[in-house]
Amino acid sequence: MLIGGATAFVADKFVRNKPLVRVWFNTAQFMLASGLGALVYATLGGSVSLETFDFGLIPFVCLVLVYFLANHGSVALVVSLSTGVSVREAWDRIGKDALATDLVSSTLAVLLVFLYVKLQLLGLAILVFPLFLVRQLYQMNLQMQEELEEKLELMVKAMEARDPYTSGHSLRVSEYALAIARELRLSANDVDAVKRAALLHDVGKIYEEFAPLLRKEGKLTTEERMTMRTHVIRSAELVQTAARFRGSVQAMIRHHHENFDGSGYPDGLVGEDIPIGARIIMIADTIDAMTTDRPYRRAMNLAVAIEELQRHAGRQFDPDLVRLVTNSRAIRRLVGGEAAGEGGHAPHRTAKRGWIQTVAR
Repeated sequence: MLIGGATAFVADKFVRNKPLVRVWFNTAQFMLASGLGALVYATLGGSVSLETFDFGLIPFVCLVLVYFLANHGSVALVVSLSTGVSVREAWDRIGKDALATDLVSSTLAVLLVFLYVKLQLLGLAILVFPLFLVRQLYQMNLQMQEELEEKLELMVKAMEARDPYTSGHSLRVSEYALAIARELRLSANDVDAVKRAALLHDVGKIYEEFAPLLRKEGKLTTEERMTMRTHVIRSAELVQTAARFRGSVQAMIRHHHENFDGSGYPDGLVGEDIPIGARIIMIADTIDAMTTDRPYRRAMNLAVAIEELQRHAGRQFDPDLVRLVTNSRAIRRLVGGEAAGEGGHAPHRTAKRGWIQTVAR
C-alpha cells in the first residue's frame, strides 16, 4: 500500500500535474483498493514469492474484483456527489466497460511475476518494453482521433459564423439533447453519443451550396428544399471520417430529420426504427430553432414552442419524448422557460401551418 501510494502521489503530482485535492484522493483510493485486494488475496490462500511461482485462480480473480470495485466505485461515488449526475451514470462512465479490460490486463501481472522468477530483470524487460510501445501507439491513435474531432467541431463553428442567426445553435442543441438523454436514463455511452451527434448534426452545412440557403429570408423553393435536405447525408459522411463516430453517432446524424410517422428524410424511417438519439436531436433542434430569432421569423417563448411540439406529436415527433420535454425542468432551465412569458416572442397565428417543417432549416 505504501509503495503503491507513493508511486501514485509522484505520478499525479509531478508527472500529470493534477490539483492537490485530486492527488490526495487518487493516492488514498489507490491505497485503499490495493490494501483491500491484498487482504482478500491473502485470506483466500494466495501466495507471494520472488523465488518460486505459484498461481491460484480463485484468490487472483477475487483480488482483481475487489480492487476493481474499490477503485472504480469510490471514484464513481465522488464524481456523482461533485457533479450531480446519478451514481449509475458515473459508474457507467468510469467502470462499466473496464472490468473485462482490468481482468485481461491483470493477467499481465501474473506473466510479469513468472518472467521475473524465471529470468530476473531480463524477464521484466521482455514484457515491459513491448507494453511501452503498445501504449505509445494507443496514445498516438487517441490523439489523432481527438484532433479530428476538434476539426469537426471547428467546422461547426465556421459554418455558424457565416450567419449570426445560427451562432451557437449546435452547442445549444447538444445541451438540450444531453438533458433529454439524461432524463431518459440512457447509459453513459449513449448519453455521450447523443451529445456528440447533436453537436455535429449540421456539420455538413459547411459546404458552400448551403450558405445562401441558410441566409435566405422567407420560404425556400422546392429545389432549394431538396438541396437543404441533403445536409443530413453530407453531415453523416463527414463525421464517419472519425472512427469513434462511425455507427450510432453517424446514424443519429443521418436520421435526425426522420418524422415519427415516416414522412421525414432521407430514408423515411418510422417510429421505433428511428434511432432514439435521432428522435432526441430532432426535438432539441426544433426547440432551439423555435426559441431563437431566424431571418424568416422572430423567436417564440418556450410555452408556445411546447404547444407546437404537442401539436405535432405522433406525426413528426416521438410522443413519449414530447411528454418528457413538456415536464422537463432541465429544458426549462436551459431555455430560460421560467421567464419565457416575459421575454419571448410568439409567432403570428397565421404562420403556424407548416411551422414545424420550416424551423429546422
